[in-house]
Amino acid sequence: MPFKGVCALSTCLILDCFSLVYRSFFGLPTTIRRQDGQIINAVLGFYNTLTGLMKQFQPDYLFVASDHPSPTFRHGLFPDYKGHRPPMPQELRGQIELIEEVIASFQVPLISFAGYEADDIMGTMTRYAPEGTHCYVITTDRDALQLVSEHVTVVVPNSRANKMFTPELVRYEMGVTPELVPDYKALVGDASDNIPGIPLVGPKTAVRWLDMFGSLDELIASAHLLPGKAGRNLEENKENARLYRELATIERSVPTYCCWQAGRLAFEEQEVRRTLDSLGIRASIPEIS
Repeated sequence: MPFKGVCALSTCLILDCFSLVYRSFFGLPTTIRRQDGQIINAVLGFYNTLTGLMKQFQPDYLFVASDHPSPTFRHGLFPDYKGHRPPMPQELRGQIELIEEVIASFQVPLISFAGYEADDIMGTMTRYAPEGTHCYVITTDRDALQLVSEHVTVVVPNSRANKMFTPELVRYEMGVTPELVPDYKALVGDASDNIPGIPLVGPKTAVRWLDMFGSLDELIASAHLLPGKAGRNLEENKENARLYRELATIERSVPTYCCWQAGRLAFEEQEVRRTLDSLGIRASIPEIS
């Protein structure tokens, strides 16, 4: 059902593919297999998440955004970007094609674009959503909190109750408004993306500075006035701070095209059932009104 307080003519779900795939893989045991021995724990978990969201939100539109295997523009700016992440487990790699079959069976567009991440696809789609559409971005990646607005809700899936980020909740949990999330990450860094941040600048200092100056640009302009070693570190790392903000900022003008009507949710139950049977999954198929 639409989020309380949101008066939208239509509802759109935009799923972060690999965020949900990894969550499913590590959330379910690899002992879940087909009769031929193929591991399907991530496939089953993804299907359950996808269909659970369909039942909850009854969306008019549904898209799945995916990372492209090529390096992103961020790697060109900072070669160490996400450089510490381990390769995809082999047990999961063998399930990706099967998950793509599940997505295709629902006739849902799976969108990726060379040089960009799923975040950038999701940011672009929320920016260009038709008027009157409320977008729910489904991801475990907190980078997406910068997309939150009156028309965009970030949903972090949970087995008990999905957590829904409004602008007020982002401010409460992060200490800054959604539009300042990249500025905040530029200062404190982001270990998950291998963004170093400014030495000795922690969350409390970053929030205090951004409250005082209003933005990273204004903060940098007055960095020479900041006291202590943290202030000197910012003064000495102005260009790094700007770089880190660029790395943390979701691009919302990805040069790709996907007809919005292609995401209108409409699928043949028999096609989904055939796919589930081929995957060895016994599960119900959601009814969409």
